[in-house]
Amino acid sequence: MDHEISRSEQKRRAKGLEELAGELIGLSPSEIKRLPCSEPLRTEILDTAALKGGARKRQMKHIAKGIRQTTDLEPLFTFLAEQKGSRLKESKQFHELERLRDDIMTEAIEALREGEDREGLLDAGWQGKLIAQAASQYPSLDQQAITTAAISYARSRKPVFNREAFRLLKAAMEQTQRMISQQLPSSSPDHPQQ
Repeated sequence: MDHEISRSEQKRRAKGLEELAGELIGLSPSEIKRLPCSEPLRTEILDTAALKGGARKRQMKHIAKGIRQTTDLEPLFTFLAEQKGSRLKESKQFHELERLRDDIMTEAIEALREGEDREGLLDAGWQGKLIAQAASQYPSLDQQAITTAAISYARSRKPVFNREAFRLLKAAMEQTQRMISQQLPSSSPDHPQQ
């Protein structure tokens, strides 16, 4: 999504990367060797596992910085979820959906204010840019329902509409993930990967 990231959101993301680094450091050496990352990063993670105290914390921050420069973190989250049952991936997705929902609600509130300034009303025909972006990311998103929830929230500030928007986003994300997983080739013994 192309929207500005607040300073507090940047801090939350940095903390999330430090948690990811901590979980990676906690893996066994054989698991670290199978990590889907660059060889230098893998070596740093192996070296950090032997450190203690403040040195380990400093090195963990350094690894988090290296992870941040990785273009695709998804393989690392997936690896941890498969190997250790890590919930970091779920937590990351949850926070991304929360942020998206909050941004959509903010956009609706601003549209309502602009409409009041021009003596117009925010109606069901309103097209939020972020809703359109979310729909391109999650094709099964019910755009009309989330638009209605956003407009209702902008007018009333009732949390029920905020929760409804989150529920719609989450359902669309889960549907998209199911569609993607059904399209992936099976890695069972009957269907060896090439």
